[in-house]
Amino acid sequence: MNINRAAVLEDRVSDILSSLGDSADVKSRKLQLAGGDRTACLIYIEGIVDTESIQEQIIEPLLHKPVPENEDLFIPYLIHSVLEIADVVKITQLEKVITNLLDGHTIVLFEGMSDILSADTAKWQERSLSNPKGQRSVEGPDIGFTESRIGNIGLMRKYIKNPSLFIETESYGKETSTSVSLVYLNNMVDKDILDEIKRKLEQISLDSVLGSNYIAESLTKESKTIFPLVLNTDRPDVAAAEVLEGRVCILVDGSPYSLIAPAVFNQFFHASDDYYIKSEGGAKLLRPARFFLFWLSLYIPALYVAFTTFHKGLLPVNLLVGFLAQRQAVPFPTVFEVLLVHIMTEAIYEASSRLPQGVVITISLFGAIVFGQASVEAQLVQPITLVVISTAFILSSIIPIASMGYATRILKFSLILIAALLGLYGIALFTLLLLVHLSYLRSFTVPYLAPISPFTWRDVAKDVFVRNPIPDINKNIPSFHKEEPMEEYEKKEEDS
Repeated sequence: MNINRAAVLEDRVSDILSSLGDSADVKSRKLQLAGGDRTACLIYIEGIVDTESIQEQIIEPLLHKPVPENEDLFIPYLIHSVLEIADVVKITQLEKVITNLLDGHTIVLFEGMSDILSADTAKWQERSLSNPKGQRSVEGPDIGFTESRIGNIGLMRKYIKNPSLFIETESYGKETSTSVSLVYLNNMVDKDILDEIKRKLEQISLDSVLGSNYIAESLTKESKTIFPLVLNTDRPDVAAAEVLEGRVCILVDGSPYSLIAPAVFNQFFHASDDYYIKSEGGAKLLRPARFFLFWLSLYIPALYVAFTTFHKGLLPVNLLVGFLAQRQAVPFPTVFEVLLVHIMTEAIYEASSRLPQGVVITISLFGAIVFGQASVEAQLVQPITLVVISTAFILSSIIPIASMGYATRILKFSLILIAALLGLYGIALFTLLLLVHLSYLRSFTVPYLAPISPFTWRDVAKDVFVRNPIPDINKNIPSFHKEEPMEEYEKKEEDS
């Protein structure tokens, strides 16, 4: 609604303050402008503005620089000749005034005038740049994203100095109005995928957005899966590399983790170290080993349960004798032992991740040594069970992206339970259903198993299981195999 031109200054200021609940951190100050009888009033929210900038670039110019009495020249003269702040705009709507105040702007009202000036004086409390916590790297840059969206965009522009790097920002969350930015290279991004991301963002109707995962879950809520369909990273170099491959980076204000879309399965096994180690050296072996050890970590506990419960005859005699000798002293079934040790391992991991740094070592030592040794001596579990579960846990820790690690935990539990019920036949059935599910998934119209399924030799040979030399990777134009999401296809079939 337009602010009433005839309203006196006090009434207009009172309306704005009451709209903000007369909050104690909302400050106002009246000024007598130089060279005339006109009065002005400044309104800002303490704690999110730069008070030095307000004093030096707004208050002092208004007090010392004469202003014209002509109303037609008054506002333009203030903007161009008086105020020394970089970003000043004229507004006339109360709703826009409140929004700008909450964004860290300083509002300047003038007696007898309907026009209001809004100066960008935002200065949010931010932490300094630090090491990335989610994806640590032995070699390469050691700078991570922070909670400042503007600062994170700056880090992206530091890596990609290209005029085609486009930034689009919108606010989401009815109560929080959190700013979310799309970062992409206009000359490389797939326009269909970009439109699909924008379409899903437009459908978001959340009351609050407090982090990047709010956006990630909203974007992928149609796909019922435990696998992450967007890649999250706190490394600017990783985000920049993905943008250079034609993907879209989503930066959320208040979150140090960016979202990369679309994301496919093999991306979660790519570590930043892969690109800072010479490809003719160890880099050619790291990624294949990562894939192999990941699948091995899933199946080791389940195979152990299946062989010791249903298929003892398939084990070598010496190994079987050793298992049976340990088994005689333990009163519980093998599956119970495995689940007990596995749950305790996960509990120790969660505790070491959440507890204060000073007690992490104590918890880790207690869990690894005291619990393991005591449980064996108390004849609650077999020593081989501890070896199997600890081996699986160590192997699963090689996954570079934490969000895939959470899916791994669920898969381990599921495989152990089905192995206890159906043995190797259950494991085979579960594997078949898992492959079907992975083939079914789409990340913003891109098949989740691409470029393996559907198979694209050019992309597989470039940077999937083995990382080729960087000059060979760079010379390929980004491309995506796109398919209609199964949910939309099924919906069209129902409508027809």
